[in-house]
Amino acid sequence: MSRIQNNGSVILGICCLGVFAINPGRLAEFASLTSEWWSWSAVAVIVATSASLVTIGIRRRTDLLGSVGSVAALAYTGVLVLWLAGWNGATAQLPDLNGLDLWVIFIPQILGCVLVMGGRLMQALGTVVVAGGLSLGLTVAASGHGEWREAVQAVWLLALISLYQVITWAVIAGARRYDAERAAVAAEAVRRLHDRSRGSEQRRLDAMVHDRLIAILLALRPGPVSPGGRKAITSVLDEIADWRSEDGPGPTRVSAADLAQRLRLSLDEIDERVEIAIDGDPDADYPADASDAIIDAVGEAVRNFHRHAGVDAACAVLCDVRDGAITVVIVDDGVGFEPRDVPANRIGVALGIVERMHVLAGGDGRVESEPGVGTRVELSWAASAGDR
Repeated sequence: MSRIQNNGSVILGICCLGVFAINPGRLAEFASLTSEWWSWSAVAVIVATSASLVTIGIRRRTDLLGSVGSVAALAYTGVLVLWLAGWNGATAQLPDLNGLDLWVIFIPQILGCVLVMGGRLMQALGTVVVAGGLSLGLTVAASGHGEWREAVQAVWLLALISLYQVITWAVIAGARRYDAERAAVAAEAVRRLHDRSRGSEQRRLDAMVHDRLIAILLALRPGPVSPGGRKAITSVLDEIADWRSEDGPGPTRVSAADLAQRLRLSLDEIDERVEIAIDGDPDADYPADASDAIIDAVGEAVRNFHRHAGVDAACAVLCDVRDGAITVVIVDDGVGFEPRDVPANRIGVALGIVERMHVLAGGDGRVESEPGVGTRVELSWAASAGDR
């Protein structure tokens, strides 16, 4: 929207000066019928309007478009009234309206577009009708004759220019809606990423409590604690202290066993019907950001299955964990969909799955689906030399 306003302001400002180049001979003859000072007044108003519009566009002050357009429209209407005040009563053999339509209504048309870009449609139409009609009326007066044919031509010209203003308004309104929808999608994306981030931290805490804290508590027996037990308890307490600290760093590496456990817990929370099979090297470990991205992307894929695949659909998650690589395939036999038909505001597939993996160093993601067949999501991560 702002780009349209900035560029449009500069272009319309330059076009204002075009009134002097369209037909300078006719313009000079029209000016000769009134006082000499009128020409300087008209030039000053048009040049000032042009300079103001160009400055607005260059300095990106589109908030001033409506005010500058209103002042310019009033100033130009005043210039037309001043022509009538300084008219010497003489007439000239000017061509009919067909020969004058370009320059006579050129400035009112530009000022109308400026007002439309400034959000003032009704004022733009009023400027076209008043200033444009006054321009055409002065042209008829300067020619010394007026017939019904000229009146009909004037009405048609004003109607045509008004239609242009409405079209411009539709373009501006569409740009505003696009900006609003884009801002809403971005805000929703930020919110969902924030929610997923918090959910990821919660899953990590659940896995730690389930796998380590509860396991230690169940292993405790009356009597002295062994050195290994004290070490395990100290490790768990230190990790809990890190969770309590807002700026405490989380673990930088995640074992394959922790990854598998967190993945199972995450999927059980979403849909217990999902079958999961994990194979590979249980001694492997991975960067925490790669583990989090995989778990969140799998969770988003399973959530999409839970919401859209249908009550009779089945889903399976196949995970292969190797040293320096993770591969996950999520397949279902649900209703499927056409990926190209997914609207822009549905960010689950695009942002929650594919984009999440693409922004991860070494990550990749792909979604394949067909209506009536089902959906297949492939996620992968491969470590670089520095991650091993």
